Amino acid sequence: MDDDSVAHELKISKSKLLEMYGMILDQLDAIDVDAEAWASTSVQAPMLSVPGSEGAPIPTDHADDHLIGGALEMEHLPYQGLGMTSVASYSRSTSEFSQFSGSLQGLDPDRGHRKGRQFKVIYIPDPSRRCCSLSECERNLGYALRTITAKTYEKLEGALPGYIFRRPGGRSKAGLVKVYISEWLWVAARLSAVLDESMFLVSYMSWERFRDGILEFDKDVVTELSRQDCLLGGIDYTIDYRSSAAYGWKDVSDIERLATNLKTIRNVIMWPPARELKRAGWKFPVIADLAAIAESQVPSCPPVTTRLNTGDTIQQGTVLKRSQSDCSAHVIMPDAARMRTWSYLMSQAPAGEIWMAQQHVPFLAKLGEWRVYIVGGKIVQVVHYFRAKILSSDITPMEVINPDEGTTDQRNHAKEEFEAFTLDTWKHLVLTEKASASGPVSISIFCRLDIGIGMENGRLMYFVNEVERSLTTSLWMGSMPDGAHGILADTLAATLYDWLTGMMDPMHL
Repeated sequence: MDDDSVAHELKISKSKLLEMYGMILDQLDAIDVDAEAWASTSVQAPMLSVPGSEGAPIPTDHADDHLIGGALEMEHLPYQGLGMTSVASYSRSTSEFSQFSGSLQGLDPDRGHRKGRQFKVIYIPDPSRRCCSLSECERNLGYALRTITAKTYEKLEGALPGYIFRRPGGRSKAGLVKVYISEWLWVAARLSAVLDESMFLVSYMSWERFRDGILEFDKDVVTELSRQDCLLGGIDYTIDYRSSAAYGWKDVSDIERLATNLKTIRNVIMWPPARELKRAGWKFPVIADLAAIAESQVPSCPPVTTRLNTGDTIQQGTVLKRSQSDCSAHVIMPDAARMRTWSYLMSQAPAGEIWMAQQHVPFLAKLGEWRVYIVGGKIVQVVHYFRAKILSSDITPMEVINPDEGTTDQRNHAKEEFEAFTLDTWKHLVLTEKASASGPVSISIFCRLDIGIGMENGRLMYFVNEVERSLTTSLWMGSMPDGAHGILADTLAATLYDWLTGMMDPMHL
C-alpha cells in the first residue's frame, strides 16, 4: 500500500491508520444501535480496487461450519468517492445513486401493461414496528414525514392505526395532509399509485386480524386472503418473532400453528418467502455464504465468526451476536463483562436461538458502514451510517468520507469500485441462495447490504457486515433526498410486478 496515497486520501498516515485499527477503545459501542445514529446519503467509503475472480464454484450450504472468516489477499487502494454532505438522520441530502437516466420501467405504460394483469396485493405490517403516539413515531427512524391525500390518510388510518399519524399544524394544499407514516406502509400505498392502480390493487389487514383469523380459520379472513395474488408481510423470522409482547402470542405453539395453517391457502404467493426468512434469521448460514464468496470470488475481509455451543469458551475481544434479532437488541460488545457469561446468554435465548462470537472490527465504530439498497439488481440508494458519538478527537468520519482533495477521475473510479464490489457480492449471494433454495429468492428483488471497512494483513478491504431483506428493514427515508423515496418504491413496484408475472406464468423458467 502506498503511504503517500493513504496520507493524501485519508489525511492520515498509514501508520496512524494501522494504529487506529489496532487500538483498544476506551468505550465500545454496538454500531447498529439506531437510537443515536447519524446518517447521510454519502457514498464515500475509501473505495477499494476489487478485481474479481470468475469461474469458481458457488457453495450451496455452510450451515454446519463452525469457523467462518478469512479472505483472498488483495491490495485495496483507498480512493474516495464524490463528495457529499453528511447530515443528521432526520435531514436530507443528495446522492449520486438517486439519479437515473431514462424512464423507470415501472412507469413505462407498455411494460406495465404488457400482460394486462393487475395483481391483488395485501399488506400486513409487522406489529413490532407499530407506534403508540405521534411523539413516539417522530423519534422512530422507521417512520418518514410524507404528504399524502386526505382520502389516503383516512383509508390507512382506519385500516392500520398505529402506523400512520397526522402531523398537527403546518400548511398543506387543499386535499393533502402531512403525516408520519411507517416506511413500508408508505411503500405499500405507493404500489397502488403506480400507473393508477393498473399494476397493483393494494389492501391492508392488521396483524391481529391476520393472526387470529389464521389460527382460528376464520372464514372471512381466509376468504379475503385467498382472493389475493400476493401477501406482503406475515411472520418475519429474521427478528425476535417469538416475542409475546410484540406479537400477542397466547402460547408458543401458536407460532408453528399459524405457519402450518397459512400453508393451506395455496394460491397466494408470500413475499418475502417464509422459508428464506427462516434461514436468514439464523444469521450463521448467510455469514458462511459471504465468507465463501470472499474466499473465492469477490475479495473481502469479513470478520471471523464462530458459532458457539453451550459451555464453549467465550473469547475475549469478540462481539457476541444472537440469531433471530435486529436493531442490536442482542449484540454484546467486548467490554460488557457481566453479559459475557453462559448463564446470561442462555437467559436471552429461551427458544433455542444460537449465539456467535465475531471478530471485533474497530472501523465500524470509528467510520460506520454504508447501507446499500439494491432493488432489482440496481443500487437505488446509499446511506452512510455512523454513531454521533465519536470515540476519538483525532479523526472523524467526515474527514475520511468527504475529503476536499482528489481528482474527478479518482472519485469516479472510487464510485465504480464501490458499486462493483457491492453488486458483485450481491450477484454471488443471489446465486448461492438460489442454489440452496432450488428456486428464486427475495434478495433478487430487494435487499440492503451493509458495507464496512476492515483490514487484512495491512490491506484495507470492504466487507459485508449484514444483509437485510425483510419488510422490517429500515429504509432510512429520513436521510433520503427529495424524490429518492419514490424512485425506490417505483423501482420496487416494477421489479415485484415482473417477479409476480413470472411466478404466475407456468412457462416461466
